[in-house]
Amino acid sequence: MKKTKNFLHSKKFNQITKDSFENWIFDLDNTLYDINLGLFHKVSERITLYIMDELCLKKEYADRLRRKMFKKYGLTLRGLMLEKNIDPDSYLDFVHNVAHPELEVDSQLKNFLKKLHGKKFVYTNASKKHATNILDGIGITDQFDDILDIRGTNYVPKPDPRSYETMIRKFKIVGEELKRTVFFEDTAKNLKPAKKMGLSTVWIENNFNRQDYEFNKKFIDFRCNNIKDFFASISLDM
Repeated sequence: MKKTKNFLHSKKFNQITKDSFENWIFDLDNTLYDINLGLFHKVSERITLYIMDELCLKKEYADRLRRKMFKKYGLTLRGLMLEKNIDPDSYLDFVHNVAHPELEVDSQLKNFLKKLHGKKFVYTNASKKHATNILDGIGITDQFDDILDIRGTNYVPKPDPRSYETMIRKFKIVGEELKRTVFFEDTAKNLKPAKKMGLSTVWIENNFNRQDYEFNKKFIDFRCNNIKDFFASISLDM
């Protein structure tokens, strides 16, 4: 078993190689694709529509409730389940029933992922259907060993620590393997529980989560503009 290099506090990307980790875990939305594509904005709009329909609210109040539930629970769905008793399956089917024609096969990202040694996973607060649609759209589905979605965590979202416990069981990451695992996320607060478990953490920079990053930066080992910049900055050909 190859030993991880001692780079965790150096912030030097070039000390990371394709062998540095046994497990590479990726958030999905705004992490594996460019946040500037605005894909999740379409999902947010459908969340508002769902709330308007189910709770008979005007758009202004539905938007306000969506934001409130996200801020309070880390996932709008979780809040609506606990406070409004909505059905999670009908919610997920509706909000993720959206096409993403702007997605294109990303050969560069696929080549980067191919070079990584170890297992690769997707860990998302969205549904597996949504994850598969995105991964198919950019042509990287076959690069991942498994996907853990919100149903798989029994609707307990990141950053709830219970979700991460489910994740490491699902991906069979135990003991010292935690120290040889890295997690990529665009939402900085979602990296805190991972870091506390012993994982290395990478924040995908974005202005939407900038304040969140300032509150949680001590739990973040690396940050980069986007996932491909990260891979371009490390030593994948050594």
